Formats: sequence, C-alpha cells, structure tokens
Amino acid sequence: MLSPLEIPLPVVQKLDELSELIKRHPQYIPVPELSRFLGVNPDGLRASMEHGQCPFGFPWQKSPNGYRSFKVPTVPFYLWYTQGGPFKWQAGKEKEDQL
Repeated sequence: MLSPLEIPLPVVQKLDELSELIKRHPQYIPVPELSRFLGVNPDGLRASMEHGQCPFGFPWQKSPNGYRSFKVPTVPFYLWYTQGGPFKWQAGKEKEDQL
C-alpha cells in the first residue's frame, strides 16, 4: 500500500516521459508526438485545436485553398499538463523555508 505522500510509479514514469518530450522539443511539440504522449488520435487533437477546445495549441490556415497547420508551444502545454504544479511546489517550499 502506498503512503499518502508517495507518488505512484506510473505517475513518475509519465512525468519522466514529459521531461524527455520537452528536452526533444523545447519550443514547439509536433502534433504526432504529442498525440502519442497523450494517447489520443492526431486528427482528434487537431480537431480539438480547430474548435478552440485545446488550451495549449492553435491552428491557422496557411493558404487560401485550405491548407492548415497546427502549433503547440511547449511551455503552455507543460503548464496545462502539470497544472502549474512544479511552480506551486517551489512556492510552497520557499514559504516553508521562510518559517
């Protein structure tokens, strides 16, 4: 049984996978790689961006004939996925250090 403060191994592994993804793509994450990481269909992820339901990525039309492109900036994705957790943890640690 896990202690209340122990992070489950699958969570640790997924966060390690996230770190590797970010190391490989520090500026923008390609949709195919991101969809593999999230376990979703790439076309579904693109559709989510097109319909404004994806808070970390955006689409645009590259040409008048409808050619589209999609961009996922790394930092907004990281903050969305972690819910700002590392920053909250750091702020909490700094607060503890002041006490």
